[in-house]
Amino acid sequence: MGKRSRNSNSDGKGRGKNGGTKRYSIPKKKQLGSEIAINHFDQFYSSIFDNWPSIRLALLCPHSYCAVANVFAKERSAEALFGDLDVFNMKDAYYLHLGELGTIDIPSKKSKENTETESNKEPLTQEPEYENKSAMPIAVDDTKGEFMPVTEYKHREFDEEDLSSFYLPNPGFKANVIKHGVIHYPEHWEMYYCPKGKFRKFPPPRIDITGLLNYYLMDGASILPVLALDIQKDETVGDLCASPGGKSLAILFGLRFGKLVCNDSSLSRVNKLKTVLNSYLPDTKEWSKKILVSNLDVRDWRCFDSFDKILLDVPCSNDRLSVTKDSNNIFQQKRFHERMQIPRIQTTLLSTALKALKVGGLLYSVLFHNQKDGV
Repeated sequence: MGKRSRNSNSDGKGRGKNGGTKRYSIPKKKQLGSEIAINHFDQFYSSIFDNWPSIRLALLCPHSYCAVANVFAKERSAEALFGDLDVFNMKDAYYLHLGELGTIDIPSKKSKENTETESNKEPLTQEPEYENKSAMPIAVDDTKGEFMPVTEYKHREFDEEDLSSFYLPNPGFKANVIKHGVIHYPEHWEMYYCPKGKFRKFPPPRIDITGLLNYYLMDGASILPVLALDIQKDETVGDLCASPGGKSLAILFGLRFGKLVCNDSSLSRVNKLKTVLNSYLPDTKEWSKKILVSNLDVRDWRCFDSFDKILLDVPCSNDRLSVTKDSNNIFQQKRFHERMQIPRIQTTLLSTALKALKVGGLLYSVLFHNQKDGV
């Protein structure tokens, strides 16, 4: 018989020395970053958006990309790129939407080659053919979904600095809202998307006879900031948080700018940005003069020239990835203080980028923060 351990407090029958029952502790399950994120969003967004359940479902649904055709590639038509894959051209959807709102006459095929002047536009006599009518864009009244500042800060777990002032409304702030005119879709853009409700994936882009990749896959929502900038001929444009490069490519493919600065403060991300640009852009002196890739901190605004248009895609929590990915999730407990610093970083980047903007210029950025930050 083996010797009984000196440190044993059990009599071998699940009882301690004094006859009590021995208790075993079960380790507490560590909460995943995605679980923390969706719980935060449920608490905050449900009080902001009436249609939060639908938004929540969209965040959790499979990701559907748009294919942005390379303007420098040989083939750009849907048939040449995707064969019989059921895709729609975003250009048709855009002008159809404007036509339904009564905002603009939709250009016919004869006038699509020149969309710069109103005289070259003709009313559409026949709607584009949609196999799936549910995919047709419709006018939506989203006034109820507008962001309203929070009035109560729920989490107060700061060790060094109280950032709750970022979440308080400022009733004394007034801004004049100037309505922008109709933004005409860049004539060189060819962007394709799958019909609503069909989550078929686009095949990976291929290298065509030009030696360049034929299209770039990106989230359709990422195209909207570029469209909103309404870039005009010969304007100087800055994409100041450019990596991985999708929005820079969208600007490039529009062929409207005079000079484009693609910047990122991270050297590794700049290297990734260069790889993307080299895969889609011809290696010519003309483009090397018009496009500058830099590795600068936006907060040092004196390093930049003055811009007509600035796209500032500031660091954020990236809600979709936060609720679907656990790797390096910004909502992990160990990254709490890093997450809480996001509004201060966003505000600093915005204020300094504005100094690099010409008088009368336009800056597009999204500064939306819910106590944890949102996209």
